Amino acid sequence: MKPIKLNRSFKKGILATSLILATSLASMAQADGERIAFFVSDLSNVFHQSQAVEAKRYAKEKYGAEVIVFDGKADSAVMTQNVDQVAAGAFDGASLHIWDGEAATPGVKEALAENIAMTSFFSPITDTGIPTARSDEAAISFEMGAQMAKAWKDEHPDTPIIMVQLGWPNHTEVNSGRTNPFAKGVFSVAPNAKNLGALDSSGGQEAAKQIIVDLLTQQPGVNIIYSEASNLTVGTMAGLNQLGRGKFKNGKPLTEIVASVDFDTVENVLIYNPESSLKVSMGLPPVETARGRIDLVMNVINGKVAKTSPTAEEFFSKAYTISFWTMPVTDAQTWLQAQFGN
Repeated sequence: MKPIKLNRSFKKGILATSLILATSLASMAQADGERIAFFVSDLSNVFHQSQAVEAKRYAKEKYGAEVIVFDGKADSAVMTQNVDQVAAGAFDGASLHIWDGEAATPGVKEALAENIAMTSFFSPITDTGIPTARSDEAAISFEMGAQMAKAWKDEHPDTPIIMVQLGWPNHTEVNSGRTNPFAKGVFSVAPNAKNLGALDSSGGQEAAKQIIVDLLTQQPGVNIIYSEASNLTVGTMAGLNQLGRGKFKNGKPLTEIVASVDFDTVENVLIYNPESSLKVSMGLPPVETARGRIDLVMNVINGKVAKTSPTAEEFFSKAYTISFWTMPVTDAQTWLQAQFGN
């Protein structure tokens, strides 16, 4: 258990606030075992809710550790402020989920100077070199691309494949885990496919809808679409429906095939509907993701993984291909129950 240290981020507060915080932290410090700060980007998201619950349960059961969840509230400024509390909060380690690595770097370095085991989730944090937990997204993206290309060629052998991705073209980890391996998967089946590349859909659901409407109005030949997050997929499918597309017939593609990420109950309905063109999604498991993150930070605390390295060391947890073609609907429903309890 770390001793409590009121650092500069607490000294900025008024005396009364500092006394309240110190009393609160002292009370928490009486607990046995390590204290782990566990960051989620948005606790209103069901994936992160399930992650948080499992992180608390798993850390206590396997390591006797206490997990304190920090909600980033889908706001990079809040996430950065949360990092500033790690060194002050008598934590032994932290698993961060940060959107603005540059802004978070001073807080990370301060915590490292206090000998706190710092790890990251999804993205390495600038040049800090702290270990990073990721899901094995690249393998799933490749597999989805290959399955979609095969399904299209089987039904439309004389119609060239034209693919596009909707996501975050300037995000390193999205490119390495989703965009690029997906295209490679398509090319592995259809070497002559045309790739329109990744279109910036950072504006969210409505932006994705408008991008699809505009794109397919100009290039109606697009027939393979990778919508790189579930909220984008809602917009993608709405745009396709507006154009009279998004259609399969008896499990066979008519207009295009769509892939998504963040498989959930809504996507489950569409993927296994033989009339819908959404047919595959990357299943990111909150239970296994939480366990991988906790194992990583505890391995750093216990000296099994280096606290920093010249290039951030990455550790991958399993992800899943949820597919109309290869996973029975009953298995998909079992997966949802195990990961989300629904």
